[in-house]
Amino acid sequence: MKDAKQLAETIQRLNQAQRITHIGNWDLDLETKVSIWSEEACRIFGLSVNDNSHTYEEWLSFIHPDDFDAVKSIVDEAQNKLISHNFHHRIVRRSGEIRQIYSQVEYQLDEYGALKGLYGVFHDITDIVETKKELTQSEENLKLILDLIPLSIYARDVNGDYLFGNHVFLNHYGICADELKGKNLRDFVRSDAEYKELTSQDQEVLTSGKKLVVSEFRQTDHEGTMKVWRIIKVPFTPNGHINKAILGIAEDITERKKQEEDILSLSQSISSRNRELEKFSFMVSHDLRGPLSTLMGVSEIIDNIKLQQEEVSMFISGIRSSLMKLDNIIRELNEITAHKI
Repeated sequence: MKDAKQLAETIQRLNQAQRITHIGNWDLDLETKVSIWSEEACRIFGLSVNDNSHTYEEWLSFIHPDDFDAVKSIVDEAQNKLISHNFHHRIVRRSGEIRQIYSQVEYQLDEYGALKGLYGVFHDITDIVETKKELTQSEENLKLILDLIPLSIYARDVNGDYLFGNHVFLNHYGICADELKGKNLRDFVRSDAEYKELTSQDQEVLTSGKKLVVSEFRQTDHEGTMKVWRIIKVPFTPNGHINKAILGIAEDITERKKQEEDILSLSQSISSRNRELEKFSFMVSHDLRGPLSTLMGVSEIIDNIKLQQEEVSMFISGIRSSLMKLDNIIRELNEITAHKI
């Protein structure tokens, strides 16, 4: 009685374990050619736990039509060679529900190579497959989002091998996503100095575990056009990896730098013109007023007194000298005006 009780408890625990893991088993009776399914195997196929005796043909009737030929081919080959095998396929329950199954079949042979037993397991991996699909879809959605962002986004591992790059990154180097596979940082650098600088930045991020901001990094694109980038690098651990990698986000600031340079050039030009205006102001206040004062004084003298011929000649000479100074000043003004234009 004690042994029977222990056996019953063991079977119960086995059934519970199968239910938790969604793994059911079956054994084939070689004489009747009927397989006996466990409770979980029945549940996987949407059957009552009491409906546990099935022929090979009954099992085949559950196989999804699109997978039927492939499954039949695998099973036929295994039966002819008496070799164990495993495969993925879909089943269609009587309710019409589709489930994803991983099947494993084991052939047990005697010492003479004759078939001694046949058994196997059904593993319902529907949830796993759906989760994988969701993750794949999430990755695809993430790629779409990254491609919508007008920034160069990329990742490379500790060895400098690229893990991914969005369309801005790929366009900079003139390659497609498939061409990035197997590429290393060395494949894209323009010089040894550039490679040394970038690897030094990566090592700093990986060593410190902190964000690094590179305010200005210049590099030519695949067409030879100089681009200016502002780069932020952070450490992260990619899925399926143990070691840290580098995530880089680079903003193209080429136009901004050009605008800054244009503003600086304009500022320098304004400063230069201000100096010319100061020079012009000094000229007006000093150089121009001198000759004008002389001419005004001479005109008053000539107008108020009678002069001898010798005195008239002296005044005319002074007037001529003042006029020559005015002419020189006007020439200088013309040069300043022409330079400003």
